[in-house]
Order: sequence, then structure tokens, then C-alpha cells
Amino acid sequence: MISKQFAWIGGLATVVATGLYVFFGPSEKKKPKKKDLCPGLDNLGNTCFLNAILQAFASCPTVGKWLKDFFLKVPDASNKYLASTISNTISVLNYDTEVDEDYHCPADVINALRGRGWIISPHEQDAHELFHVLTQSLDEETAKFPRIVSLFDVGLLENKSLRYQSEEKAITRSKSLLPVLPNRENDHPFRGLLASQLHCNECGYRNPVRYDLFDSLSLSIPASVWESKSLEALLQHYISAETVENVECPGCAKIKNAAAHSNIPPPRSTFCKKLTIGKLPQSMCIHIQRTQWLDNGMPIKRYEHISFPEILQMDNYVYSKVGQQHDLKTRNGLLGGNNQPLFRNVNNTTDNGSSGPVNLLRALNYDSNITRNGIFLQPPVNCQVPNIHSDLNHNGPNMSKYAASEFTYKLSAVVVHLGDIMSGHFVTYRRSPMTVKGDRKIDRWICCSDTAVSRAELDDVLSAEAYMLFYERM
Repeated sequence: MISKQFAWIGGLATVVATGLYVFFGPSEKKKPKKKDLCPGLDNLGNTCFLNAILQAFASCPTVGKWLKDFFLKVPDASNKYLASTISNTISVLNYDTEVDEDYHCPADVINALRGRGWIISPHEQDAHELFHVLTQSLDEETAKFPRIVSLFDVGLLENKSLRYQSEEKAITRSKSLLPVLPNRENDHPFRGLLASQLHCNECGYRNPVRYDLFDSLSLSIPASVWESKSLEALLQHYISAETVENVECPGCAKIKNAAAHSNIPPPRSTFCKKLTIGKLPQSMCIHIQRTQWLDNGMPIKRYEHISFPEILQMDNYVYSKVGQQHDLKTRNGLLGGNNQPLFRNVNNTTDNGSSGPVNLLRALNYDSNITRNGIFLQPPVNCQVPNIHSDLNHNGPNMSKYAASEFTYKLSAVVVHLGDIMSGHFVTYRRSPMTVKGDRKIDRWICCSDTAVSRAELDDVLSAEAYMLFYERM
């Protein structure tokens, strides 16, 4: 009798529990996502280096806008495009696209890279090397013409919509007119330009200015433990003048030939090489080289903390500092390391009716303001297009003290390498999606380690052992 009562009470309790679960159980509605965080990225087997770079890209508004502008001009771009896969991933990471999970799988990015001939091995890789793989591939996909034009690309120039140069400006053996080569419509946001020049210490002769493209600035850590370990010090060391020995000098040869009334080979002299930044990118990537090679050939990792600011002023590292009242014609020259001008601008920019003189910038289809001697000119302050992604509305650092700066950048992401020289893990500190979109007045930072995403404070970011720094121009 007692056992039957216990069975009846147990059955009744089961029915009540089932009813309570049905009526008051967990809701089928998904919990709202914390927009101050972001989705993580699945690690497909030692792919943390890829996840770190993708999270850094997502924190740079200029990168997402540049990719979207590309697809407006190429609407038929499929997922086979690396640009398409990266754009989709950035949209997911910034909650521009609805996602069901708390993390996203970047397999389409890896497949797109493999489709372009890149081999992604299952072993650990370097995030900085991958960064250049991505920028190089994006540059190739978005370019109208390849870097080196072959005979198979001649058909691209047989377009009725092309304009041709006049007979006064173009002469060919076939007496046909040369087309005005189309400019690259928009370079990727990390593309910048370095300018360097050699000048003789004996006679003062200056070699022509050499132009080099860069997607990132690789800064070495000084070997001396007494030197300042700050980002500004590394940048100053990067553009400092250096001595180059045993260089043939046409200037010295000209002077000696005139004195001896004979034609002697150019003598060798000591030159001073000066480097400066000729064009600053919209999104700037700074790589801190933490690998050092010992005398015995063994590599070691440098663990020193390099202090870096949230707001970075680049005025001291470009070719000149010009007030707002000056225009392009009043710029005196290229400065780097010290106040010795490298060259002078004496001409206006090229007109639109010709391809301009043959120089590296034109050969690379640069759409830039270039003088007839080929130097890139930074647009004056009063001519710059305002940045629609500016973070001036954020309650971050006081921007009044940076008002006089012409080239000001704000920190967007920090990639950190955890581990030693042989093995490790990459994590990224980045601004939250709400901060990137400008929907939040107070900046929020998050730490992304593959699928694990957590909140972070600015002090955590600035005290990190930075390997790569991403800045956005304000």
C-alpha cells in the first residue's frame, strides 16, 4: 500500500515538473548578442595568425569601406575573390551581417588564398607575412592592369572609350597615337610611399629620388638597452640618415674632368642616404621586428615592451611640415632625418591630357598628385576630404592638443605574439564593433583569441607586447 502511494506521488511530481518545464522553461529565443564584443574566429589548425589579421582588418573602417567600394564597381565578383571573402568576414565580425553562432569559420578566406596559388601549410605561420600575402593579393584583384604588362594585355588597351595623347606629346615608329593609361582608381588603404635619396659628402651631388612602395613599416628594436623603447624612437631611427661607402659619384667625376680636361671614370665617394615617408596611407600597419639573429646564427625573440600611443602624430616623419596657409607650390623639399632638403618642387602637377613623364608612380598606375619630377605631394589641409569614419565624437583622448597636427592617427588594433621564437599564439586587441561604427561615445576594447572574445581596458592594450600596430588616419 505504501509503495503504491510513493509511486502515485512520484508520477504526480513528474507530471508537474513536465508542465512547469513546458510553460516556464527556457525560451526558444536566442539571447541578444553583446554588441560590445564580436564573434570569434574558428581555428582550423594553427590558423591563429589568420584570425588575428582578420580581426585587425575588421577594426579598420577604411578597409571595409574600400572593399565595399570595390564591389560597387565590380558587382559580379563572386566568393572566389579574396576581396569578397574578406569583406564578408569583416561584415560578420562587425555585426553588419546576422550570425547564428558566437564564432565564424574563415575557411572561405583560406580557400580563396589557395585559389590564387598560395599554399597554406598546417604548421604555424607568421601574421606579418600573411598580412603582405593578403595586401598583395587584394592589390592584384583590384588592379585594372597588372604590375608588368605583357603582350597578352594589349587587348585591354584597345578600348574605344580610351583617350589618346596628342601628336606633340607622343611619337611612335608606327606614327600611331598612344593611349592615356588609366590610373588605378583606388589603392588599398595600407599602401604608402617611401622616398629616398643619396647625396655625396664631397661635392654635394644628389642622385635622383628613388620611390618605394610599402604596405607596412617594419621597425627594428635598437640593440642598446639604454636607448628609448618607444614607437616614436623607433620611427625616428627608421628615417635617420645613414652613411654609404664606396659609391660612384658623377658629380666628383664632372669636377675632376673639368679640372684635368680629360674623361676619367667616376671616382668613388662616401654618400649620405636619407629616407622619409612621401605618402602616408589611410590605414597604417607598423610591424615591430622582434626576431634578432645572434652571431652564431641562432634566432631569438625580443621581449621588450615598446610603448606606443593611442594617438600617433606622424608630422615629424614625413617629408615636410607645412602650415595651413601654404599651398603645394611653397613646399621646399623632402626632409628626412634632419632638415636638409632632398629635392625641390618647381613645377605644377601634370595635366589630364597626357600620361605624364615615365616614372615609377605612373608605371604603377598611381592616381596621385605628382609633379613632373615624380614626387608625391600630400594634399594640403584645406584640400583634404574629411574622413567619414573619424572618431572625433568618441570620449577618448583630448583631441584639442592634436589640432595643429596634419598627420594624426588613432590606434585601431594591436596584434600580440605569445610564446617564443619557435612556437606561439597570436591574439588581437581591437576596438569593439560599436566603436568602429561610431555608435558608442565611449571607446570599448576587446581581446580576440580565436573563438574566445573578452572585454579589455585601454591600459591592457597599451601595456601589451605589440608585434603589429594598426592605426587609422583621422
